[in-house]
Amino acid sequence: MESTNPLRRPTPLLITTLLVLYSHLRHKLTLPAILLATFTSLLHSSTPSSLPFWSLILFFALGTIATRIGHAAKSHLTLSATGGSGAEGARNAAQVLANSGAASIFIILGLWGSSSSSSRTGWTAGKVDVGVAAAYAAAAADTLSSELGILARGQPLLITQPWRRVPRGTNGGVTLLGLAAGGVGGVALAGLHYAHYRDGGKAGLVSGLGLVGTVVDSLLGAVAQRTVEDKKSGRVVEGANGRRVMVGQGEGSRVGRGRDWLNNNGVNFTMTLAIGVVGLLLA
Repeated sequence: MESTNPLRRPTPLLITTLLVLYSHLRHKLTLPAILLATFTSLLHSSTPSSLPFWSLILFFALGTIATRIGHAAKSHLTLSATGGSGAEGARNAAQVLANSGAASIFIILGLWGSSSSSSRTGWTAGKVDVGVAAAYAAAAADTLSSELGILARGQPLLITQPWRRVPRGTNGGVTLLGLAAGGVGGVALAGLHYAHYRDGGKAGLVSGLGLVGTVVDSLLGAVAQRTVEDKKSGRVVEGANGRRVMVGQGEGSRVGRGRDWLNNNGVNFTMTLAIGVVGLLLA
């Protein structure tokens, strides 16, 4: 897989510039996040195939729409660790890396592998594209599941104890609406892959891995991520920008449940990396 100078591709460069301006003017990303996102976009447009770049753009668009829809619900269903509602502000660099880092790793390894022989390394453009598409399908599925699943009328069920209902926003909590929304995210990325390659089998793989990704994310959240609740209101307290929520000592107002091995960004990165690797292996 040989690299292409991204500055010689006017369309990706123009779209990247417009999205940078949009993110800055609408306070969607912090400055470090904008810089990282710009590098990520240019990296994605440096591959022989245009699919990685458009997968990134589609994920960004889906995430932006879903976050806007779920914003109002989160404002009165969860709490923020910094005070006030659970609605989130500008995303930081760690969140950008959590969702796009796995795909960037695959692209870098693909470009590095092309310096020897693609027949020896196996890093062909088609194989890398499946890994990238699978990673973004999983990221999109998880984002839509999290942002839209909270709109479900009933309380979510804990994925590791499906007979137990938990407060909205609980790590590992799932709803049918959330799973359906996640499926839509996976299908969207799969549709993009099919439009590029006209390969129904690979597109089906991407779609399936997207849905698997949101299930894996829920399992990781239930097993490896602590959920913090406010004792008084019973609402889940969300950490700013995916960070851990601190629990006060003694008779504090918050109680933590579950293992504190990963924060939300760690869960997202681990999940997208795992799903992307599976996509690479099955491509």
